[in-house]
Amino acid sequence: MPGKKKKEFQVQILKSITWILAILIFSSCTSLSKLGLDNYPNDKLAKTNYLDVNGIYSNSHDTISGKLKHEPYAGFDELEQQTILNQLFLTIPESYYRESSGEIIPPDEKWVKIEFKSDKKAIVSIYHNKNFVFSKEIRGKIKGGYFYLRPKWYIIPIVPIVFGYNFERARIGKSGTKLLIDYSVNMWGFALVAGSSDRG
Repeated sequence: MPGKKKKEFQVQILKSITWILAILIFSSCTSLSKLGLDNYPNDKLAKTNYLDVNGIYSNSHDTISGKLKHEPYAGFDELEQQTILNQLFLTIPESYYRESSGEIIPPDEKWVKIEFKSDKKAIVSIYHNKNFVFSKEIRGKIKGGYFYLRPKWYIIPIVPIVFGYNFERARIGKSGTKLLIDYSVNMWGFALVAGSSDRG
């Protein structure tokens, strides 16, 4: 019995630590309401006009406001991380990056098709030039003139060997023919003697 109680106590402690970390991560991520570009006014999505977002877009941005700060060194390719697909999804298939031959697909050859099925769900498809690559579903809700995606997050709580977390928020808006995406990320992790963090 003592061993069983000890194990139950350890499980409770782990759950408590996980909840505390989750609260800290959620609260430390930049609010999307504070983001956006003044020169691209949002057309204010609502349940009556959200289908206006449907269309085909370049996967690469033409304007950036703000940057991702990576420590302790440069780390990720910022331009690649701030493409539509990387802002909407936590994980992306390898077929997004490479052709079947192994060749890396240039960013300007990728296109994204967005098709809303309801005001809570859309299908996002990626194309390499005219060739279909894959589709994934996004879910969320319309609020304050934007479509807010469900937050994407994970925690690796194997302390002290490996520990890390990743929390991302994104919302979609429209300005004329342009797609607006506001994106916030807070990521941190370490493995024994090495560590890094992203925030922005």
